[in-house]
Amino acid sequence: MMSGRGGDRSGFSVLNARLLRFLCLVALVGVAGLSGSAIEAAQNAAPCAVSAPLGDGLKSAAFGLTRQELDRLYGPGAAAQSGQVYPFDGFTLTLVGCDLVIDIDQNGRFAGPQAARDLVRTLLPEDAVLAGRWQFGTLQSASQDAEEWLSASLATRYRLLGEPRTGAILALSTYTGDAMQSGTIARVELRSAEIP
Repeated sequence: MMSGRGGDRSGFSVLNARLLRFLCLVALVGVAGLSGSAIEAAQNAAPCAVSAPLGDGLKSAAFGLTRQELDRLYGPGAAAQSGQVYPFDGFTLTLVGCDLVIDIDQNGRFAGPQAARDLVRTLLPEDAVLAGRWQFGTLQSASQDAEEWLSASLATRYRLLGEPRTGAILALSTYTGDAMQSGTIARVELRSAEIP
């Protein structure tokens, strides 16, 4: 009797294994069929992605520009998982949707807080004005500085792109040290403000 039930179990597990293999095969075929269209849809749905020049006259060295405009100015960026990467002397720009991330070389000329702020200013639209600046963090974590910039031409660009964003830009600088000894700037994130 035990062997009969054991035999039933092994027959049941063989059936389960075959069913599981069949379901995995069906899932793989389905994913393979959808992956091309899913990737295409994801690329087309990316924020601030356009294929044609806008011609709106936005004057900016980087922030607010499309990938095509950045490629035209600085050469083709390298595609990475995080976004489109543009290396420069002393820093690297990564275009992530509508935003930019600036990774600063710690031995470079932009690592100091004032030099990093000056770099950020050169990358923003020409009409951007500083609206405010503040610092936050804890004693145990890396301190951060934040600045808010406002740009009317950037707001116009987002309207043309159909993006639900304002012309406000948050520049968030992260230091290498803590609140007691802030050190150098490691990274600056330039984020566009979305309309809630």
